[in-house]
Amino acid sequence: MTITVKTGAQTLALEAAPGENLGDMLRRAIPTFAQPCGGNHTCGKCRVILEGAAPAPSASDLRLLSEQERDAGVRLACSCPVTDGMTVHLAESGPARIVAWNKTVPFDRTETGYGIAADIGTTTVAMQLFDRVSGQVLAERLEENAQRGFGADVISRIEACKTEGLDTLSSRIREQLERMAAACLHEAGIDHIDEAVVTGNSTMLHLYEGLDPASLAVVPFDVQSYFGCMSRHTLSGAPVYLPRCVGAYVGADIICAILAAGMQDGGVQLLTDIGTNGEMALMRDGNLSCCATAAGPAFEGAGLSCGMPAAAGAIRAVRREGGKICYQTVQDAPPVGICGSGILDALAVLLEDETLEDTGYLDEDYTVDGTEVTITQRDVRQIQLAKSAIFAGLITLLEEQDLPADAVDRFVIAGGFGSSMNMDSACAIGLFPAALRDKADFIGNGALGGAAMLLMNRSLRAQSEQMAQNATEISLSASPDFMDYYVDCMSFMTF
Repeated sequence: MTITVKTGAQTLALEAAPGENLGDMLRRAIPTFAQPCGGNHTCGKCRVILEGAAPAPSASDLRLLSEQERDAGVRLACSCPVTDGMTVHLAESGPARIVAWNKTVPFDRTETGYGIAADIGTTTVAMQLFDRVSGQVLAERLEENAQRGFGADVISRIEACKTEGLDTLSSRIREQLERMAAACLHEAGIDHIDEAVVTGNSTMLHLYEGLDPASLAVVPFDVQSYFGCMSRHTLSGAPVYLPRCVGAYVGADIICAILAAGMQDGGVQLLTDIGTNGEMALMRDGNLSCCATAAGPAFEGAGLSCGMPAAAGAIRAVRREGGKICYQTVQDAPPVGICGSGILDALAVLLEDETLEDTGYLDEDYTVDGTEVTITQRDVRQIQLAKSAIFAGLITLLEEQDLPADAVDRFVIAGGFGSSMNMDSACAIGLFPAALRDKADFIGNGALGGAAMLLMNRSLRAQSEQMAQNATEISLSASPDFMDYYVDCMSFMTF
C-alpha cells in the first residue's frame, strides 16, 4: 500500500505493509525522523498529524497527548498502524546550516590543502570545512544525528544494532557525513578535500567504523578499538583520521576537547562536556583522569514535552524583570519550544519564586508567559536526573584526587548546550558546585575544535594519542560514593 507523507514543501509517496507500525516505516524511510525513546512509547516526541480519519488513540496517545491534540488528528507514530491512503504531516525541520561555535588555544598550522573536521555527537553532528593553510572555515553544517530514530542515547543505539542490524546504523551515519560534506564542498565551490578528522564518543566511532559496539554496554566494557588511527572508510574520497579514545565511555571527543582547551598548561583544570553522555576530565600536575555518566538528552531538548535543540524559535533564556518573567528565543523567532539553556533558566526562576519546590515538586504545569511552551512535572524530573548525574560525576572525579571544588583553578565547559548556559542558573539548580561559578570558561564544541587542530597540525595527533593512552578512566558504577552523591544531588539546591 502507499501512504503520503508531507514535510514542509515536500510530499513523499512511501510504500508500507498493511498494519505496519508508522514509526518503524518513517524511521526506515526518513533518516531525520526522530524517536528519542527508540519507539518505546515513553517520550511522546514522535507526534504526527493525520489528515482525514485517524485511527483510535492508542494507550500511549491517551497518556502523552492532550485531548485537543487527539481531536486534531495528532497521533504518536510509535503506536500508530499504517492504513491504505493515509496522509501524514510531519513537522518541518529547521535550517541545516548554523554556526558550530567553538574556540581553541593558539596552535601552529602545518598542513596544506582543504580538510573537514567532524564531531559525531549522539544527538547532533557538526562539521566544518577548512582551508588548512589559513585556518579559515569555508563552510559548516550542524544536523541532528540521523541515527536518532533508533533512540536518544548510546545504549539504545547499541540495542538497535541487535534488532535493526549494525550495518543499518553504520551506513546511516556514514551517509549523513557524506551528504553534509557534499553540501559544504558545494557551498565553498571546492571539488575535493585532502583529509578529514572525525571524532566522537566511543559508541559513535564504533558505529562509524562498522564495529560491533555490544561489548561497550556490558561488564567489563571492552572496546573493539581505541582508534587513534586512519579509518577504513573515506569521506568525499579523502582519508579519515579517527582520534584515540580513553575507554568505553570516555571517547575521542573528550580528548579533542581537552586539546582545544589547552588543559595541559598546568594547574588544576576540570572539564565537562555536557551532552547526552556527560563526559568529564580532571588534569592535575600533568595527570589526566576521566569519567562519564549517563546524563541523557534532556539538556539538548530531547525527552522534554516542549523540548527542542537550540534552533530558531527555541526559548534560550528566561529571566525575571520587574516582577515579570521575560524570555528570549534563538534568532528572536516566535517561541515554539525550549532548549537546554532555557529550561535551566526557567527552573531557576521557578525555584526563586517558590513555584517549584527544592524537592522538584511542581504543583501544576507551568506555561512560559505569552507562549504555549509548557514545563511539566515529568520535564522537571528529567532535568533532575540529568543534573544530578553531572554533579555527582564531577564531585566523584574530584574526590578521587582528594580535591574540594574550590581547589579547581579553571572549569572548562564544552558542548553546544554549555555555550549558551547561564552559570548562575546552573549553580542555582545544583548542576555545578557553587565554588565553580566564577571559574567557568566556555569553549563551545570543544570536540570539533580539537578535531580541527588535529586536521591542521599532524604532530598533535601523537600528542593526543599519548594523552588518551596515559589517562585513567574512573568507573562511576564501581565508585562507592557516586550513587550517594547522585541521590543527594537530586534536589534543587545550591551545593
